[in-house]
Amino acid sequence: MIWIIAVISALLLFIVLGLIWGFKTAFVRNNVRLIDLDSKSLSQYKEQFEIGFKYIDSYKSKRVFTKSYDNLKLAGKYFDNDSVSTIILFHGYRSDGRFDFACAVKYYIDMGLNVLIVDQRASGESEGKLITYGIKERHDVVKWSEFVNRHYAPKNIFLSGISMGASTVMMASNLNLPNNVRGIIADCGFTSASDIIKKVARVSFKINATLILPLLNIGCKIYGKFSLDEIDTITALSQSNIPIFFIHGKCDGFVPCEMTEQSYQAAVAEKYICLVDDADHGVSFLKDTQNIQKQIAEFVTRYSS
Repeated sequence: MIWIIAVISALLLFIVLGLIWGFKTAFVRNNVRLIDLDSKSLSQYKEQFEIGFKYIDSYKSKRVFTKSYDNLKLAGKYFDNDSVSTIILFHGYRSDGRFDFACAVKYYIDMGLNVLIVDQRASGESEGKLITYGIKERHDVVKWSEFVNRHYAPKNIFLSGISMGASTVMMASNLNLPNNVRGIIADCGFTSASDIIKKVARVSFKINATLILPLLNIGCKIYGKFSLDEIDTITALSQSNIPIFFIHGKCDGFVPCEMTEQSYQAAVAEKYICLVDDADHGVSFLKDTQNIQKQIAEFVTRYSS
């Protein structure tokens, strides 16, 4: 009997420690970027990134701050281009805007847009202890849009995100956004927190997360005051009238291209999609630059007042 109790206790301890590890790995801030320039998917674009970094660092910008609905200090960097249109950029999971949009900021400024790169909550200079896969971050989209209107009053606002940032802006699409939010650009976003956690657990850790997600969700509710089932892109886009342009690489090994196709099918607003051959996660803009730039320019022009 003692041995049985010991085995059961050890098993329960193993499960608890595993859940703590899983929660910390998935949600807790650590300020370590998930992907760097030496990774297989990005190494060939290293020179373009370095040029982009130099441009961003040399262009006159202003550090700006706002408050989230739950009283976190949110940080961003504003590039004033004396334009009537502003694009707000939301970076991906465990990354930052300078990195994720290194090769896009100059393009947007050359297009004649003001640019705001935000640090998502629990990233960069923004406060927060937990990453919530767009669930709480979507409310920050509203706050940043209101901030831009309050301080700079542009005629047009466009929202753009990559990876988790794309999911963030899609999940925000059915919220009470300002009327001058004209369009959304969503590059390689996942459909929901649960979907991407299950996919990463299966591929990277060889774990079936279906059974442990409810337990992780309890931790989310207790420590983060959010639920993994609170929102997904399918629901949000089915309730949004904001035009949206989807981008995704067909060979994305992190967020399956099928997730963007599902979001595209769910969207009821005017919608456009560009799927790029041979493009891995987050590199469609680099893989098919001229085509992507042309389609973004057409989208922004079409919906600017």
